[in-house]
Amino acid sequence: MKKTDPTAAESGLHGVMAACLSPRRAGEPNVDLAALLDMIDFLCAARVDGVVLFGSTGEFVHFEAADRARALSLAVRRSRCPVYANVSHANLDAALALTDEAAGAGAAGVLLMPPIYFRYDQETVRQYFLDFLKAADGLLPAYLYNIPMFATPIALETAVELIGAGFAGIKDSSGDAEYFLRLLEACGSSGACLVTGSELLYGRFRNSGAAGVVSGIASAVPELVVAWDKALGAGDEHAASSLRASIAEFIAWFEEFPTPMIIREAAKLRGLSAGAPAAPLGPVLSARLEEFRAWFPGWWKGVQAGATAL
Repeated sequence: MKKTDPTAAESGLHGVMAACLSPRRAGEPNVDLAALLDMIDFLCAARVDGVVLFGSTGEFVHFEAADRARALSLAVRRSRCPVYANVSHANLDAALALTDEAAGAGAAGVLLMPPIYFRYDQETVRQYFLDFLKAADGLLPAYLYNIPMFATPIALETAVELIGAGFAGIKDSSGDAEYFLRLLEACGSSGACLVTGSELLYGRFRNSGAAGVVSGIASAVPELVVAWDKALGAGDEHAASSLRASIAEFIAWFEEFPTPMIIREAAKLRGLSAGAPAAPLGPVLSARLEEFRAWFPGWWKGVQAGATAL
């Protein structure tokens, strides 16, 4: 394995990190590389603090490891902000191979879930991550990725131990405020990067220890999330409250559909080539999607004016 420059990710995961969609042409299994690069340009122009590729919003499970590696290499070259890669896989060897590719491409770091699909006990999860650390040998910063919806949960005690063993931090997408608060309490003085996958939890903990948010909705409306982060940092409670309400409105739509259907549709409505869905919707959700398509342009016109004013 080839080690990358350690200064490439000095600041680690922080601020608003866009969880990037992975565009795919209808009828084709691979990433639409041209569309992905356009999306990278779009996100960087919105001044996000970084981009995370092939996470849950990026539907990594649909793509072969070689396809993910090729897309990552091109994205890192194109991006004007740090690029992180989710290297999660069903087996350790594949995760390590993706980590090697990420380091060679110049990625700022990698995120790793417990092995996907099957459920494992905590001892097995712990050993998996420790074996990863040993084999990766400081190749580049590695972050735990806790997302109980799609993989075995990482228990608090396991997370704290693994951060102490060498992981640079954790992206917690559990949505569990108590879990995240206890992480902050346990790791607050360690220098670990503790970020959340929940925009609304980020608002709660942004000024009390959370380093950032890996935001799925920022893949479609990055200006909104960036403006909200700016208002929170400036202590502008009026603007932050208004922008939070807009984020909550979007999230309410998001939660009605399979991940990341609404994010993709919003990106398309903004003129991006966001790719085909993984599976067709049934008639009820198809009708509801048409309602979203009718609602979004007017909603975004009003929200965008407020977001760009900051």
